[in-house]
Amino acid sequence: MAVLVACLVLALHVGLGLLAANWLWSGETDNPQQWTYFYGTGGCCISPITASLGAFLVNNPRFKAAGIGMLAGLALALVGAAVALLIGFTPSWAGN
Repeated sequence: MAVLVACLVLALHVGLGLLAANWLWSGETDNPQQWTYFYGTGGCCISPITASLGAFLVNNPRFKAAGIGMLAGLALALVGAAVALLIGFTPSWAGN
């Protein structure tokens, strides 16, 4: 259960990050590194909600596995966004 929830939370955060980055980034006027910034902030904007819900579920014995999965998926998403920002990742269509 925890692994499934972690995968779903990771997909949610990555999906929202991609949606925000591709919607906000303009290849004509924006720097390619701004895409990564938009990705990181777009995926992380719901982090407080995810963390709060995960902490609530961890403290409930019936949903503890789901809460652990939620927090693990959130941690993976945040680490992925931080690594992308630190290494200066830009997608191939950003015109490096």
